[in-house]
Amino acid sequence: MALDFDISSAPRRPADFVALVEAIFGASDADEGTWLEWKSTLDLASKHGCHHIARAIIGFANRMPDEAARFTEGRAYLVVGVEPKNLQGIKPIDVVDLDKGLDPYLGNPGPRWRPTYVNVTLPSGSAQVLIIEVEAPRWGDPIFCMRKALLPTLEGAIYIRGNGDTRPPKAREIDALGERIRQGAQQVEVEVLVRAGAPVQPVDTSDQAVRQWLQIKERLAVESLLSWERSREVEHDDLARRFYQSGTLTGIHALSEALGKGRGQGLIRHIAEGRTPQKYREQVGAYLQRLADSWRQALLPGAAAHVAPIEFELNNLLAANLAEVEVRLYVPGNVHAVRPRPLTSRVANDSFVDLPHPPQPYGPRQASLIDIYPGLHSTPRMSPFTTMPGNAPSPPRPHIDNGGSTTITFPAVHLRPHHRVRLDPIVLVVEAPVPAVITAQWWATSTSMNGTAQGQLSIPVADEPLPLAVVLTEPDAWRQRRNKTS
Repeated sequence: MALDFDISSAPRRPADFVALVEAIFGASDADEGTWLEWKSTLDLASKHGCHHIARAIIGFANRMPDEAARFTEGRAYLVVGVEPKNLQGIKPIDVVDLDKGLDPYLGNPGPRWRPTYVNVTLPSGSAQVLIIEVEAPRWGDPIFCMRKALLPTLEGAIYIRGNGDTRPPKAREIDALGERIRQGAQQVEVEVLVRAGAPVQPVDTSDQAVRQWLQIKERLAVESLLSWERSREVEHDDLARRFYQSGTLTGIHALSEALGKGRGQGLIRHIAEGRTPQKYREQVGAYLQRLADSWRQALLPGAAAHVAPIEFELNNLLAANLAEVEVRLYVPGNVHAVRPRPLTSRVANDSFVDLPHPPQPYGPRQASLIDIYPGLHSTPRMSPFTTMPGNAPSPPRPHIDNGGSTTITFPAVHLRPHHRVRLDPIVLVVEAPVPAVITAQWWATSTSMNGTAQGQLSIPVADEPLPLAVVLTEPDAWRQRRNKTS
């Protein structure tokens, strides 16, 4: 069975480490990789146990940064006490004693690592497991080697981590490690900061918020029926009462005079209501069910118009030009992203709030002959949003990958020495409840330099969420502008 573990981000919490142990227990022997090694058990107080751990740490630390960055943010893990279908556990020792045992083999300074003990309970039993986390390799790192011999391993022995094994390097792999050292002097150095739009306002998508929104939609839909019922209670005119009861056209008005001879003027016709109140209520019920089934598809387009976008700033820390700097931002948790929607545009994003339409309001209505027969228009009307030939192509926009968490890749930009630039604004759709701060991870590369800069961002989140009913409503300014041009 394949390893069931999310490698798009590095485990950080104790629960994440427990999930990693559980994934190893359910995996197969072939699921170790360049970022993961496991061992059923080791005597942590023995030279043999410390030597095995040091060997694994050196192998992980000697990986190439760009290859390592493909998994768990470049970090690697040695898990001691578990293997597929076998939770054996280890006898823990103090982390200070563990550090003393490893120091002769790793040297100081040596590879960057940290130990964590976790208690794991599986159907087969409970045990304590040691997880050694090795920091992501960086451009400019030295070649790490064994600093002390333990036969048959000699002092100065070099190890690398292959796809499932830790072994001595081949000649080309030693060359690559030498290149890693040389590229350190040319490493891209940038920083990414939050400059506007914080704290991010979350969206209330709870069951209660959905019910409140549906109740608002229901009140709006039945208002015409309630108004018609109130008008019946106060009407005493027999002719009007027979008109509403029979649904016939006995109350047809005479054709009105043309409102003018200009284009777009037409004759008015009165259309009677043919539905019973019960039938109309059934239509409203079906409409509410369609809303309940489709509101989530409209959440992102609605947030694009209602949630304030967040803006990030990219700073060049070098006294050198950086060409085509591309920033990739990973935001974990129940977060999605969408490009903000300008009020003047209907094409800045996916379809706008495209929710089911309510039934035709209850009661008799008026319609012009032009509405009934659209062919009476002498010339077709052009949409105000029609794109005319010859318009300049749209500039590149951020690429968004939503899948539980969100990954945003911003268009590449050029940076002069010590220059800074604002990246494209992005709307983060955070569903309440959420923590007060979201920790995001970013990576930046440049075509003019090797290596990958990376770091973390703390994105504050507001306490008060935006009601779902607001997010799923067209903004007034946009709706007014649309009505003026239609």
